Amino acid sequence: MKIWYQSYTRIGNDPRWQRYEDDLKSYVQRVARPGTVVEVHGVEVMAPKMFESDYMQHLHTAQIMKYALQAESEGYDAFCLGGTLDIGHACLREVLDIPVAFIAESSFYTACLLARRFGIVGQSEQSVRRKMDLVKYHGLSERCVDAVHMGTSNLDVINLFNNDPDRFIEMFVSASRRSIALGAGALIPGFGAVGSFFGERGIHDIDGIPIVDIVASVIKTAETLFDFKKLGMRRSRLGGGNHASKEELLAARVIYGAL
Repeated sequence: MKIWYQSYTRIGNDPRWQRYEDDLKSYVQRVARPGTVVEVHGVEVMAPKMFESDYMQHLHTAQIMKYALQAESEGYDAFCLGGTLDIGHACLREVLDIPVAFIAESSFYTACLLARRFGIVGQSEQSVRRKMDLVKYHGLSERCVDAVHMGTSNLDVINLFNNDPDRFIEMFVSASRRSIALGAGALIPGFGAVGSFFGERGIHDIDGIPIVDIVASVIKTAETLFDFKKLGMRRSRLGGGNHASKEELLAARVIYGAL
């Protein structure tokens, strides 16, 4: 099978993200099963505070939708969204006929298979608030302890990857121990780039508590959804208030100028 892996970030277009891009392109193929090809894509534009604004995420989703429809038209078997905000969650699944897997949702359910309660280790207070909103959205609040953070930002983390990776690991370990003290039996990194960073370096636990491999989780979810589709189990557009056909959805894109 062939998977389109979509990052929120400007990998391929911004040299600051080069280390993340290198780690990700190597790691997705390592965790995919034999016969699965995973192609990684970045975005052309990203507003500086996209991670911190609902409206900017709304605007950002438009280009994600464009790439998703491109993936479907080019014959990809599944679409993975590798950003931990899961933006466009309902819309992407409504429009696409191919399976769609989201990295946060996939990681939450993987964590539930590993432990009774999990914890999120994010970058900043604001970022973990958004992740906890996602936990509630997915109906898993009772399975998640209070999130913790490292007091940093996405770009600061990327800079540490490039210049002082050991310092980043120390920060993550320190924050993770706070989550473990709260009762977390599994740890979820709150930033997609951390998944491939740890995966490439073989870091899979803190003090015996597993770190959820968020990149592997979304790839394996996509592969499983593809297998289910071949068995005849596929998502329906009916229910949940969505009753438009594929043709009507694509026609609406033309009406609104979203070509």
